[in-house]
Amino acid sequence: MNKEETGIIAVSTSHGIMHAYLVLLPALIPLIGGDLGSLETIGYLASLVVLFYGFGSLPVGFIADLLSKRKLIMLSMFLCGGGSIIVGLSPNVPVAAVGLIILGIGASLYHPCGYAHMSLISDEMRGRYMGFQGLGGDMGMAVSYFTSSILGSQFGWRNTFIIWGFVGVIMGIADFFLIEDIACEIDAREGVLDTLKKMFGKTEKRTMLLTFLIVIFSGMLWTGVSNFIMVYITDVKLVSLVIAGGLSTLKYTVGAFAQIFGGELSDRIGRKILLIFGYAAFAVSLFALTLAPSNIVILLILVIVLGFTFFVTQSPMNALLGDVASKDTVGVTYGVNFTLKYGIGFFTPAIGGFLATNYSLNAVFYFFAILSGLAFVVSTMIKEN
Repeated sequence: MNKEETGIIAVSTSHGIMHAYLVLLPALIPLIGGDLGSLETIGYLASLVVLFYGFGSLPVGFIADLLSKRKLIMLSMFLCGGGSIIVGLSPNVPVAAVGLIILGIGASLYHPCGYAHMSLISDEMRGRYMGFQGLGGDMGMAVSYFTSSILGSQFGWRNTFIIWGFVGVIMGIADFFLIEDIACEIDAREGVLDTLKKMFGKTEKRTMLLTFLIVIFSGMLWTGVSNFIMVYITDVKLVSLVIAGGLSTLKYTVGAFAQIFGGELSDRIGRKILLIFGYAAFAVSLFALTLAPSNIVILLILVIVLGFTFFVTQSPMNALLGDVASKDTVGVTYGVNFTLKYGIGFFTPAIGGFLATNYSLNAVFYFFAILSGLAFVVSTMIKEN
């Protein structure tokens, strides 16, 4: 295995660990109980993570084009791990909030540099490498849901945060030895506005703007569904915590391979068709989930469909941005991408918490189905070369 291949594995694994942190809180909601307040309070705490995670991506995008992407990925792991440990040791909600903010800042460091690194490896197989990247992210969430339900049941939610904290620290050390920066010529820049003008000064400007709009809906869906899927399965479908964790794990495991499938296929047949199919089917699946009985077999099938239909869109969407981005502003492009995706998406858990408290958890998933329908409509407007 050469240095480039070990670097791809390390970058993808770091992506998985970063995403594992983002679903720790949602995965442990059934165990946290009143320790951190009501479901609405926990929704606000989850939104706090996504707020810093999302809006932090924009400044990091500028930094990622100028500084070492390897060092930024390492710092991401150290901050995520440290924040997780603080949450586990927190005596009250304010301290837990500080730990979650640090975790969110650490997570914000990853995406612009991680995706820029993958985008620069190859023009011809960009979809494939985005698939590897997505595989890492989804497997991280799958492992997080599975281990969190088991560790949480055995050792409590606080110790689960602490254990995962050390995972990030160890990965940060490993990244130092395994990742090698890819050389890329960067023109001298006069400032933020000039860089943004250069990023948008493309003949494919319409495609970029439409893709960013899809990204917003995608971020709201990712944040919303990942935060409420566990509590929905346990509280509405009356499934035990461990089985709910297994179903959530299955969803992201299927999603991981859907990322690879979507990336490979988008290199051959184009990005648009997969976006249209994925978001249409995901909307239908979300609505079907609200109608499904508390039958494990039916829930199993629906979870598989949900995992495939959503995540098959992610590699094509990220590759589409790489297609239209200039190489010397690719970090900024992905910085804007993830700022829109998770910065605006940070409202979703709060909206979901409000809907769950004042209406029902079913209303939360009706809302998600509408968002996916909107992403489908915008996808039909994209014109590919």
